[in-house]
Amino acid sequence: MSKHPPSDEETTNLSKVIKSILEGNLSYISGLFHEYHGKYFADDSLSDTDVLLLCLHIGIEYKQAHEIDYDLARDIFINLGRRKENFRKAVYSARKKGYIDKKDRELIILVKGVKRLENILGQLHKVPVFIIKSGEYFTAIKKFEQFLSEEMENDEIWLCDPYVAPSTLFPFTILKGRINKIRIITCNIHEIEKFKNYKKRLEKEFDIEVEVKINRKIHDRYIIAGEKCWWIGTSLKDLGNKDTIIKDVSELQHSLKQLFIDRWDEGETFI
Repeated sequence: MSKHPPSDEETTNLSKVIKSILEGNLSYISGLFHEYHGKYFADDSLSDTDVLLLCLHIGIEYKQAHEIDYDLARDIFINLGRRKENFRKAVYSARKKGYIDKKDRELIILVKGVKRLENILGQLHKVPVFIIKSGEYFTAIKKFEQFLSEEMENDEIWLCDPYVAPSTLFPFTILKGRINKIRIITCNIHEIEKFKNYKKRLEKEFDIEVEVKINRKIHDRYIIAGEKCWWIGTSLKDLGNKDTIIKDVSELQHSLKQLFIDRWDEGETFI
């Protein structure tokens, strides 16, 4: 593949190749895409990093090789409906997570990337759910940190949680260098002075800005990161004290994002 942007003819040909692959040897992953006028688009519940891994999966089938040309992967990424300017960010994120490696102009999927692909493909017929049991406080924190590490693809996180405490902030330290802001809407802040102190420490030591607003209208708990959303069964401060289910509800992302924005705009700023 050439390093310049693909021509209309190249784009059309590549679209035909992708369509042929997704309807042929890789038909089992077609559920992750939507066909429109002969072209396939990646579902918007998939992060750009996950789409990149699927691009390598498709490229491996296309070229019958384990190393995929950077430009080919980029062109598949664009053909699947993702923005060209997001490709480099997706490559950076995938390398940082240990999913892929890059040598010269070749992208290579690593074992961790294969495991992530298996996870993506395993979700074709089920909604991913994370279960955290009561009585396992430290295990609960580690599981939630694992959830954050695997699922957070955006540099800004929105959290709606009626009850927050200093411990609410702890798990997000694992995202140092990956996120730069957390927005929190809540009704009640436990140990306010301690929370303020931990908020300052998080901002200073981990370079993660924390904005908090108070809104008495909220009840449910959820997290939004980019185009992905998760419903949380209990407040983060109670992780390990109660059985908790974290469920992917990205199909509701438009409604939840608008609800969060509305409640945020109405909220009272917490200093």
